Amino acid sequence: MDFEINTKGKDLFLALSSISLILMMVITTMLWWFVSPRLHDISEFLAKLSLTFLRIFYLVLVLGTILVYLTSYLEKNFLIARFAVRAYIKVLFPLTILLGSIFAISKDKIRESFVHVNNAFIKALKKKFKYSEVLILLPHCLQNTGCPIRITVNIENCENCGKCNIGELVQLAKNFKIPIAIATGGTLARRIIVENNPKFIIAVACQRDLVDGLQEVFPIPVYGVLNERPEGPCRNTRVSVKNIKLALEKILY
Repeated sequence: MDFEINTKGKDLFLALSSISLILMMVITTMLWWFVSPRLHDISEFLAKLSLTFLRIFYLVLVLGTILVYLTSYLEKNFLIARFAVRAYIKVLFPLTILLGSIFAISKDKIRESFVHVNNAFIKALKKKFKYSEVLILLPHCLQNTGCPIRITVNIENCENCGKCNIGELVQLAKNFKIPIAIATGGTLARRIIVENNPKFIIAVACQRDLVDGLQEVFPIPVYGVLNERPEGPCRNTRVSVKNIKLALEKILY
């Protein structure tokens, strides 16, 4: 898959997550070193067992990091790398955000970089899907704030006036015969996903909502499209319909 959406902003997240991994290994090693005398007093077997588990934990994280780097930069599909991504999402992402705050790096920059890493993994899948297996999920902030039409219940109520991208996206979904929906929040998004049961999602959102969504629906592959915010967050946002069309052309068969 050769998507148009940029995946070159991966370096920030990968660098911070690697530093986070090293710091976590140093801290846990120090903790073990402090408690190991007590463990030896209790049981030599217990001390050796805890050290073995610690080494296995380190090995898994290091191998996972290597796989994440290989997949991100080579964009080749390593099956086991999906488990490494799971570890990154659950373990290292919160630590990366914390480390970024220490260096005064905004959360949105780190989230955006993480979305690029995720999209590199999606490109590496090199897998195609049926029309019925794909879902386009949009945020309600794409709708023009002055629009009187209620489209959150039924997006096809859109009259395609041209003041926002909704009309173009609805027509795009009709042309490709795939479902499209608007989510006003995480609860509704989960319900939409359960009802449609997709195997691939193209999600449009801001950095925070995209990352939250990626964490929520894993292991369903999600191609994240960052929206444009010319008027600030959650107000009259925009998105490149052309890029979404190109992505659909690459993943559908």
